[in-house]
Amino acid sequence: MVVTDADGRILFINRAAARLCGGQPEEWASRSLAVLLPDMDMTPDGTPREVRLAGRDGAALWLEVTLNRGGALPGVGLEVPEETPREIRVAALRDVTDEVARRTAAHLFSTIVNHAGRGVMVLDDRDRIVYVNPAFTRLLDYRPEDVVGRDVSVILSPDVDDRAALGEFRRDLHGRRTFGRDLHARSRSGQDIWMSTATSPVRDGGVLDGGAIVILSDETPATELQHLRLDVTSALAGVTGSRAMDFDDVMTLICARIEAIAPGVMASIILLSGDGTAWMAGRAAMPDAIAAACDGFPVGPMAGTCGAAISSGQEVLTSDIETDPNWTPAMRDLMRPLGVVACWSVPIRLRGGTVAGSLALYFQTLREPSPWHRRVVDACIQLCTLAVEQERARAQIAHLAHYDAVTGLPNRTWLREHLAARQGAANWCGLTLMSVDVNRYREIRDALGGAAADEVLGGMAKRLRAVVGQDDILVRTGEDEFSILTDCGHDGTEPECRDRSGMMAVDRASTLAGAILRALASPVVVNGMPIGSPISIGICAGRDKGRTVETLLRHTQIAVSRAREAGGSLYRFFSPEMNRWAQDRVMLASALGDALADGRLRLVYQPQVRSRSGALYGVEALARWHDPEWGDIPPTRFIPMAEEAGLIEALGEWALRQACRQMAIWMAHGVGIPVVSVNLSARHFSDPGLPGLIGSILEESGIPPGRLMVEITESTMITDSETTIAAARAIRALGVGLSMDDFGTGFSSLANLVSLPLSEVKIDRAFVVGLERAGDTYSIVNAVLRIGQSLGVTVVAEGVETQRQLDLLDGLDCPVVQGFLMSRPLDAGKVPSWLEEWHRSRPVPEALPRRVVGA
Repeated sequence: MVVTDADGRILFINRAAARLCGGQPEEWASRSLAVLLPDMDMTPDGTPREVRLAGRDGAALWLEVTLNRGGALPGVGLEVPEETPREIRVAALRDVTDEVARRTAAHLFSTIVNHAGRGVMVLDDRDRIVYVNPAFTRLLDYRPEDVVGRDVSVILSPDVDDRAALGEFRRDLHGRRTFGRDLHARSRSGQDIWMSTATSPVRDGGVLDGGAIVILSDETPATELQHLRLDVTSALAGVTGSRAMDFDDVMTLICARIEAIAPGVMASIILLSGDGTAWMAGRAAMPDAIAAACDGFPVGPMAGTCGAAISSGQEVLTSDIETDPNWTPAMRDLMRPLGVVACWSVPIRLRGGTVAGSLALYFQTLREPSPWHRRVVDACIQLCTLAVEQERARAQIAHLAHYDAVTGLPNRTWLREHLAARQGAANWCGLTLMSVDVNRYREIRDALGGAAADEVLGGMAKRLRAVVGQDDILVRTGEDEFSILTDCGHDGTEPECRDRSGMMAVDRASTLAGAILRALASPVVVNGMPIGSPISIGICAGRDKGRTVETLLRHTQIAVSRAREAGGSLYRFFSPEMNRWAQDRVMLASALGDALADGRLRLVYQPQVRSRSGALYGVEALARWHDPEWGDIPPTRFIPMAEEAGLIEALGEWALRQACRQMAIWMAHGVGIPVVSVNLSARHFSDPGLPGLIGSILEESGIPPGRLMVEITESTMITDSETTIAAARAIRALGVGLSMDDFGTGFSSLANLVSLPLSEVKIDRAFVVGLERAGDTYSIVNAVLRIGQSLGVTVVAEGVETQRQLDLLDGLDCPVVQGFLMSRPLDAGKVPSWLEEWHRSRPVPEALPRRVVGA
């Protein structure tokens, strides 16, 4: 107790108060209470106040002080100065240091628990929930009123698969010992959550004595990441099924799982192709258009975030795609509809350090990847590396199983699988298999060893590659054997292909076999030693669609055996009939030379008509050959024969002279033929003297240059574009028209097309036929017509045979048509009468009124 006057001067202090404040009672006599309690409000209202004092030992001392007004001094034996007022104050002091410490600790614990990132659940001695903190509510979506008073099982998963783990948790909990365990819980909304729990018993003798405190942490992301690793490695190993998952499916699985455990992102995996371009190997939510735009795209530092990551080998973050210079406007346009504004790409490195591609996350907010994103990507980069290396190993094994190690060519296994895949296809009827047997290979190997024998085979393989066509397939089918697969060039759907496929197959095979014999006639030099060996070629070609892979292989072997028996360095067909046909072909080539020299070939002319007006646009000159012994030989047979026999240049010059002379005759008789077209071969355009030849023929015939159109095939332009373009420009300088025949069949680029000074483009008959079938042919023809319009050249559609085809072409505004619907090829003498009849039956300009397709 402390007694003061109204001014706060101490009149009395007992020993207990003096001890609390430090010192003896006499030390405090007549001193101010404010000195003893400097921070306390001195209003005597009887309200307890807590005041903190610093003890003499430096420790904090908390006092509870209650200050009241007093009346006259009680007779306590105090000597009060005479001048002291009779009104006094009485202060009661109590040491509450321990109480404040306990209260502070309780508040600190409450603050920690309520702000903790982990859930806290307090259980009583019967495992009922008595308290949960806010983190528990955030984790499981249960409010305190939902769970307080209920058994702990309210939050645990009831799934059968989890019962064993829950049983162990129960047993540990009942034992009231400290333990930790992973549990499968279920939120209030039914979401599955994996939790890590740490349980401690309460033994404090208080109200919670016998209870337990359970700390909960969400391990769902880490568990999902673990499951992702397990699922991908299982897919790669084929654990979950009879065989390993396809590579593309694994890449898609990785992306889909990333998007599942990292909501709000899109993932993609881009890999490098052998040519340095990109392809999207994996995606989930990423649209098809994005994947299509990536395929074949050159990889470089300015090819978006992924291209920059792959080229630099470092992770690249684009926090704002709109302002990043690595992103082209076209790439940004693809991303805008998706709401994607940021991208983070990490390179995929193989064990040797090679960058194989990148794994990218795309965000819809301007942001950087979070620690969780980095954790997920780190795990998935390893999985991508494993998958890519496994796929490359698988491809290498497949390559070794299907390709020859010495020559790098496909082997017999590959050939069998390829033939089996093609059997029954439309072009099976025109398929030809050739076997090239090295007759002395075993002798070479025995005499010089395996290494030298391999060099001989490698040299032969190199020569064969140079001989076979671009679409032909060269295979090493045995120790001393190569095979070549070729076809007749038709898809088997045309009626004439069924009739002529055997003939065409024999012609092509004979030409190729002759080229092979010439290419392999000279020795291969190994270590300075020329090593030669005769070869035997067996050929199986025919029109029998019922033949199988086995019969094709067997018949080819029979043919090559016959070639060996005949002495080698020659070729034989399996069928005696085809052998005779091949011999006949040689005789026909000789007969063609005689016919050309004797003037027994002729030209016929097929009209070309303007589709809207019906006016004659021109005529195309076509060669025909009738032999007294062989009968009518179609151009599809004798023109390739002329190429092989070296007669094609003479044939072309003859056609040019005949066509120009005939044009002069028509002009002299007033027959209105605007122009005559003549086809020339690739050999003509490789001759620098072609423009001079054409000029001399024009001068000789006396026709204006504008009355002649020279046709060049698209494939000719591709074969020797520089020489062709130079010749074409020289021809156009004469004033002669230039037409590209069979456009669309040679796969030329628009750049080549633009570089030629064309006046006409002809749509191949195959596209006209295809107009009547469903597919993309209609769009292709339309595109060719638009290209022709943009280049200012006339487009002629060949092979128009039905009214439906004409209607479709007319609907597309095709300017000129040619085909049997208008007229078959005519002898020169019949052209005037046809023209007269054509104009009489179809008055100009209403002859062929414009039609709108679908009207």
